[in-house]
This record gives sequence, structure tokens and C-alpha cells, in this order.
Amino acid sequence: MLKKLKLPNLQNHIWILISTLIVAPFAQILGLITTRIINLETAGEIAYAVAITSIFIVFVIFSANQKQMVDTREEFTFGNYLNFRTITSLIASLLLVLFLIILQQNMHQTLIIVFYYFVFLVDAYANVFMTDFHQKGKIRIMGRMRASGFCAAVIAFFLSTLLLQNVVISLAVSGAFISIVYFIWVWVYRKQFTPIKIVLDFITIKQLAMTVLPIFILTLIMTYLGFAPNIYLGNFATMETVAICAILITPAALFQILLHTLLFGAPLPSTSEAYANGDLKRFSKRIHFLYILTIFAAVPFLIISYNFGIPLLTWIYNTDLSPYLRQLMFLSIGGLFTTAIHIAGVALIIMRKQIAYMYSYIAVGMICGPLVAYLVWKYGLDGAVLSNIIIFAPLTIIVYIIFRITLHREIETAKLTTKAEEGQT
Repeated sequence: MLKKLKLPNLQNHIWILISTLIVAPFAQILGLITTRIINLETAGEIAYAVAITSIFIVFVIFSANQKQMVDTREEFTFGNYLNFRTITSLIASLLLVLFLIILQQNMHQTLIIVFYYFVFLVDAYANVFMTDFHQKGKIRIMGRMRASGFCAAVIAFFLSTLLLQNVVISLAVSGAFISIVYFIWVWVYRKQFTPIKIVLDFITIKQLAMTVLPIFILTLIMTYLGFAPNIYLGNFATMETVAICAILITPAALFQILLHTLLFGAPLPSTSEAYANGDLKRFSKRIHFLYILTIFAAVPFLIISYNFGIPLLTWIYNTDLSPYLRQLMFLSIGGLFTTAIHIAGVALIIMRKQIAYMYSYIAVGMICGPLVAYLVWKYGLDGAVLSNIIIFAPLTIIVYIIFRITLHREIETAKLTTKAEEGQT
């Protein structure tokens, strides 16, 4: 049994699962600590900072990690990816400074945004090193590195908040600790990486930027639409309302994290392999099987949310949430769509139809983005909790239709090719 646990592939799956379960709910963990130790308003300020900084972190990463992850033939070198990340980090940081000047928030909220951004800026820069491990099949090292970094950040935040009850200092300490942990990991494995040099090779940078641009635009729109309700609540309502919305969405977020880890972890390579081998029927069955699993998981999830969601959240966050059952259920139902849309989305990416996927988000985003802003301005929290359904329900249907049409065309093309080959024989 111990020998099986030590197998590299199993270790890869275990550590990527552990790191995902630590990193993905990081914002919820900080919100929980802040709510319990300080107050609901401060937790809302963190939730608002999460929404703002998440968009700028998309600019930092610029989806280059997705290219680096599969770049086994080294079309771009490790140095290229590091230099690209350095430039995007500088540009995104300048954009954030300009945004904060225009936004004119109070100093306390501004510092929360800056230090929360710093935590994920450090993680995004270290991501170049971690993705290099992933590219070389050493995902377990990537998982250990990220898990230990965010564990250190959470522990540092908790202890600092407990002792000082000041989230600005706590976030600054978290940023310092995650930086130290990542630096140690990179130093230990420094021989794996090529000499680290910052070189402004604009031709290579442009090539890499154009290669990942469609995925970057898609990710940016997805992130904006996902965090838009909290951003609008922060500007149109109160920080307590932002905190309540962040708390109520916790069950849906955890459901999505767990399901994504299970559905898009180990099963994903087999699904991709089926398409690569031209086995379109098996590919279709695997994609639809993921939909069936999501539907089956949704039934107990919604029952548990309805019967136990409010009491559990009230107990965990030490905040009376009994008036918000309707809002919880709207967010839980919306969470099902945010989970389901990625199934057909991943299928389209495997089929190299990410442009169509991107256009779907652009079309729905242009309509639903302003609509959500109006609903939040007009109805506050009630308008915000409807956003996931308003945005992701039509997106789920549109993306699935595009997937079905694309799959049908490829099946028909394969049939015609087979007939032609048989005719020649």
C-alpha cells in the first residue's frame, strides 16, 4: 500500500488535489477568520478586494501558464515565460495603481486591495516556476510548493489577525510569508531552472502574447462576470452586504471546487486522448457523462443547501443569516451553471474551438454585464444573487449548442472521409 502511495502519478494527483483544496477557498478562509475575529464589515472589505484584484491578476498571468503547461517541445523557453511574467506583472501593477487613483477609495480599503493583490502577485510570479514542474511531469512538487505557500499565508493571517485585529497588517504578513516559502522552494530546486535573466526580447514576448491572447480574453471576461456582483455591491451597497453575498455563495463555490477537481483532474487526459485518437463517440460519451455526474451531484447538494445551509453558515460565521434562505438557493442554483458551463467549455478547448467559446462570453457579457449592474443598483443583494443564473444559464445553453454542432460536423466529416477511403479501396 505504501509503495502504491509513493508512485509519481498518484503523488501528482494527491498533491494537486491538496493544493486545490487549500488555494481555491483561500478568500473564503480569510473572510471566515475576519468575520469571527473582527466584524462583518471588514470581511466585506476583503471580499471587495478579492473581486477587484482577481481581475488584475488575470492581466499578470495573461494565460501564459496554460501555454507553458503543455509546451513540452519548448516552443518558448523557461526564460521567455519568466520575462513575459515580469513585464505583465509591471503593467498590471501600474494599471492597478491607476485604477485605485480613479476609484478614490478610503486609505484602509486601498491598502487591503494592495496587500491582497501582493499575495497573488507573488503566487503568479512563482507560478512560472511551478508550471515548469508541471510541464516536466513533476506536478507533485508544484502541488507541495503551492500548498505550503498558501498554508503559510493562512496561518500568518490568522495569527496576525488574532493578535492585532488589523487585516492590513495581516495581509502584509501573509504576503511576506508566502514570499519566503516560495523563495525557499525555488532556491532548493534552482538547478532545474535555466539561468534566471530578465531580457526584453520584444519579438518573443509579442509571439507569446498573440499565442495566448484568445484564452486571456476569455479568462478576463469569465473573471469579470464572476466577480461583478461583489464589485457592484461594493459601490452601490454596503460592505456588510458584500460580506453576506460572499458568505452565501460559499456552498456553491465549494461545490464547484470539489466537482472541478474530480471531473477535470484525472478524467481529463482520457477525454482529451479520446478526441486526439479520433474516437468521437467515446469523446462525446465522456463529456455527457460529466454532465450526468453534475446533475446527480446537484440533487443532494441543493437538498443539503436548503435544509442545512443557513444553520451551518450561521454557526460557522457566527452571523445570523436566517433571513437569506431565498438568496442562498439562488446562488446555489447559479453555482450549478457555473460548474456545468466548464464541461462544454473544456470540450471546445480540446476541439480547438476556444475562439467560439470566447465569442460566446463576449456576446453574453455585453448584455448581462450591464444588466447585472442595473439589478444590483436597483435591488441590492437580491439583484446580485440572480447574477449567476442570469449570466451563466444562457451561457451554458449557448456553449453546449456550439459543442453539439461542432461535434456533429466532425462526426459527419469523419463518416465522409471513411466512405471516401472505402471507395478508393
